[in-house]
Amino acid sequence: MKKSNCLVSFHRYRSSQLDSFTNRVQNGIYTNPSVFATPPVPLVDFTAVFTLFLQAAADYLQYGITKRTAYMVAKGDLIEMLDTLVVYVNGIADGDVSIIALSGFDPSREVSQPSQPLPKIENYTAKRTDNSGEVVVSIPAFVGYGVVNYCCICSEDVPLTNFTFINGKFVINPDDPRVYQDFNKTRRKVFSGLTPGKVYYFYVFAINSVSVSPFSDAKQVMAA
Repeated sequence: MKKSNCLVSFHRYRSSQLDSFTNRVQNGIYTNPSVFATPPVPLVDFTAVFTLFLQAAADYLQYGITKRTAYMVAKGDLIEMLDTLVVYVNGIADGDVSIIALSGFDPSREVSQPSQPLPKIENYTAKRTDNSGEVVVSIPAFVGYGVVNYCCICSEDVPLTNFTFINGKFVINPDDPRVYQDFNKTRRKVFSGLTPGKVYYFYVFAINSVSVSPFSDAKQVMAA
């Protein structure tokens, strides 16, 4: 898998760069409450620290070295606040570069992480649609397991009793019931043309670079 974190290059920014960057973070985090619901720094506190920094930077620019100490203190407080938000955003994003970018922080270069063996899929759904003879299966995403392909098998009338993989291929016993397969990579599987009134049994599993997950328990659906 590949993961990113927030860059902390803002530690080296000059005052004008830090001003623009902090504005970006404020807009990113505090205008997207559906993603960043509980930032550890309330907006009123963020605004107060940011305002003190801006005033201190303006005084330093105007009066020079006599205001340097006050400026450095205000800058340190601002960077400490941004560091707190870095930890928060990294926890929310869990390596997702899109969420990091939404926050206003810059994502680091993605670093390859080793894949892990996949566990059994527990919480998937199999539901009829409004179309006759159609069932949609939705599989939850695995996070932290590298590149994952999602697979689904459907048997007609009776559940599967003997199934196995040989050299990475699913092997169907000649005595098994009619079986449908969807080995596309997507997590949403659409089975069409099923016979109304017949019962179908759905099984899902996933594959990554190091493992094949155990078959799920069956979901039983009657086609309509």
